[in-house]
Amino acid sequence: MKKLIFAIASVSLVAGGLGVWYLYHHWHRPRPSHFELKATMRDEDAPRPIVPSVGLQVNDAHAATAGAGTPVWFTVGVNSAAAYNELTAAEEIADRLKRMSANAPGRARLQADYQARSAPAKIVLGDAAHPWTGAVQLLLAGAANTPLSFAPPLVSQPAPTVELDAHASVRVVFGAAALDAPPGDYAVVACLGATGNWQGRACSEPVKLTITPAQARLATADRVALAERGGRFALLAGDAKGLEENGRQLVAADPGSVMGHLYLGEAGFERGQLAAALTEFGAARTAFRRRHPNAYEPPVFLNVRTNQIMALMEAEK
Repeated sequence: MKKLIFAIASVSLVAGGLGVWYLYHHWHRPRPSHFELKATMRDEDAPRPIVPSVGLQVNDAHAATAGAGTPVWFTVGVNSAAAYNELTAAEEIADRLKRMSANAPGRARLQADYQARSAPAKIVLGDAAHPWTGAVQLLLAGAANTPLSFAPPLVSQPAPTVELDAHASVRVVFGAAALDAPPGDYAVVACLGATGNWQGRACSEPVKLTITPAQARLATADRVALAERGGRFALLAGDAKGLEENGRQLVAADPGSVMGHLYLGEAGFERGQLAAALTEFGAARTAFRRRHPNAYEPPVFLNVRTNQIMALMEAEK
């Protein structure tokens, strides 16, 4: 038995030693200071067309459930992801070019590809007379992509014209404080039609909206959730009345409600009642610190609004 154990131990030591020797010589053997790449091009390497990318959310999510007659909003975002991808590809090509000799096969073609990708075209949406938001449609997803029967109105008012490059984006919100829609499941897509120098059609992935029948009585938790959603919609719409109503409901249910005081503060700000707004934002800040004692700082929105109000009050003196 001792001889067997000794033999196994000897084999293990030898194997371990060989392993260490292999790793050492593999990583420490002489290597060239640089290596040369050869240019290779495939069909999929060709520059892609610069088209807008469209995204869609319902109630700030990719799927939402809402009772009939309660707030529903659709946020449509548009950017030029294709331009960003082209710039990223150009950076990778530039790195390849640095490691190639001047007379490497295919270098000229790769250089031309770099030039084509490094300055992607810009997309202009809309013009002064025809805002780009007029080219946005909300459709029921399916073979026909039929328009929504309840067609929510425009809520936010972005600039009528926007220029999209690799880093710019724009969004618009459609919705209603009390959506009148039959109960059921809806799959919705947003499509951007011809506008500005964009003369094609681009659509988002579908989002799911489930409308449930209206309820005569709601549990306390459901009422709070509904008031939070109503306040969020009023915030998007700049609706001071909706902000105050939902904010008061939240504070009545929970005096330490961060969102309740925030909505009340925003209602005061919308109405120009700066002192009242500052008090409510201060209450929201205090409530946030009590709820989140380990947080580094309150939400940025609170800081921004507080600073705006203090600057306006100072200007009025």
